[in-house]
Amino acid sequence: MEQRLLGQGLRVFFKTPAAFRAWLEKHHDSEKELWVGFFKVKAGKGGMVYQQALDEALCYGWIDGMVQRVDEESYAQRFTPRKPNSNWSQVNIRRAKELIAAGLMRPPGLAAFDRRATEGSPAYSFEQRAAAFSAEQEKRLKANRTAWEFFSSQPPYYRRLATWWVTGAKREETRERRLATLIEDSAAGRRLKVATPSSSTTPLEE
Repeated sequence: MEQRLLGQGLRVFFKTPAAFRAWLEKHHDSEKELWVGFFKVKAGKGGMVYQQALDEALCYGWIDGMVQRVDEESYAQRFTPRKPNSNWSQVNIRRAKELIAAGLMRPPGLAAFDRRATEGSPAYSFEQRAAAFSAEQEKRLKANRTAWEFFSSQPPYYRRLATWWVTGAKREETRERRLATLIEDSAAGRRLKVATPSSSTTPLEE
């Protein structure tokens, strides 16, 4: 992570998305903003690129804002926590859904997602519709009484995240594997790793 103190303030250049994710994990609920630096392609210096940064920000309930020139080789973009009930672009809605299905969305990001739109607004989208297991999936989860009781006792954000993680996968075999994991973890009285703040989950097959 490279930091530059320029006339406009501190700009942080992250080498990898994982480094930015680690920063967000630690500071998402305490900092008010962060100016993230990006090198232009012609600079040949590599580092995290914009789309990677946006993905990490969405996972923690942050969003991108204004852009400022730093020098000939780089620019900086302001990232801040989303305001309650803020509207989301359709692009970010779609991307957030993909992040949830991949098991990357963190609880702060899902909470921000839940707060944003109400039915009838232009930003109304999939999370306002109930995330639901198929009848067969729910039957299998309920068949393990201990697992069902634990799952049912969890807060709404967790149940929604777990449900989307299972049902949002594109492949049937992936959905089957994820459901088995949910049942196993719930029966053991633990939450899915994808929904715990300390998780270092990587993208999973969809």
